[in-house]
Amino acid sequence: MHGNPQWRHVRDTSPSEWADVVDFDAAIRQGNARANAAGSRLLGEAFLHRSHVPLSQAPIDHVTAVERAALRIDADEADAQENSVEDGCSPWACRGDADALTQDDFGLAT
Repeated sequence: MHGNPQWRHVRDTSPSEWADVVDFDAAIRQGNARANAAGSRLLGEAFLHRSHVPLSQAPIDHVTAVERAALRIDADEADAQENSVEDGCSPWACRGDADALTQDDFGLAT
């Protein structure tokens, strides 16, 4: 199961793969052919998209709340979150100018 961003990516970047996926989604609607032939029919219908509609009609252009939250963080903000404060210190090490570092009374870097 993919989310909307993955489905959009397949649709927008690989038309032949998208056509294959749409065909596959239609083919699984009533379940596995071998299981059906053996009398083990699927109860209900199978769909690839969580909306339980054919993939060709699924609302994959809908941006979910989770996706919106992820989009709010731009590259600079993500980098800042990843790298924290540029010249910040922990008790064991500091980022920034190593020559400017001193130790407090407890031997911790400041």
